Amino acid sequence: LFIEKFFSNVVGYSDIKKLLLKSIVSKNPVNILLTGPPSSSKTVFLLEMLEGLDNTYFVDGTGVSGPGVIDHLFSNNTKYLLIDEIDKMKRIDQAVLLNVMETGILSETKLKGKTRQKKLKLWIFATSNDIGKLSTPLRSRFMELHLKEYSYEEFIEIVCRLLEKKFHMDTDLASMIGNAVWHRMKSTDIRDAIKIARLAKSSSDVEWLIHIQTKYSKLKCFK
Repeated sequence: LFIEKFFSNVVGYSDIKKLLLKSIVSKNPVNILLTGPPSSSKTVFLLEMLEGLDNTYFVDGTGVSGPGVIDHLFSNNTKYLLIDEIDKMKRIDQAVLLNVMETGILSETKLKGKTRQKKLKLWIFATSNDIGKLSTPLRSRFMELHLKEYSYEEFIEIVCRLLEKKFHMDTDLASMIGNAVWHRMKSTDIRDAIKIARLAKSSSDVEWLIHIQTKYSKLKCFK
């Protein structure tokens, strides 16, 4: 019951939920990489951990900078580092993570040869759409789990649960957003539903926002 409550917005995957919880409470760091297509709940798992755990730091690999992550880790008592789309990180930044995972020491050499170090126990949970872009040594440090793409029905259920929890949105409006994102935006990315939900207060808002998205954005294909 606790497992289902902790990951309440993730449909299915009871065995992976149990494994993640065991990893979270482990005495020593356990690093887990969730792979698979965009429509497989990978990001939702991270968002659930971000909301339910203390001493957590969430970063998006598409826009994160290595120095920014390092500064945060030096300045805060972070225990759980959540990285969405880790494959988008630069190789030099991947190398920093690898060093922490191997030695438990965060190290940085600045200008004029000045070095700072910090010993820390860091659990890393990450997602990846393209594991081929990860360095082989870094990938080997993760327990790798491949998630399968979910169906339309599962997508709608996840969207409804997530939007109700995050925005207290009623089921009909949340379902409308999920349906529009799936069919009209041709997207299977939960984050697209969240973007619409942040601005939508009514069905007319949803219609207008979807119209703007489809008019001015490149068509997103199912992956």
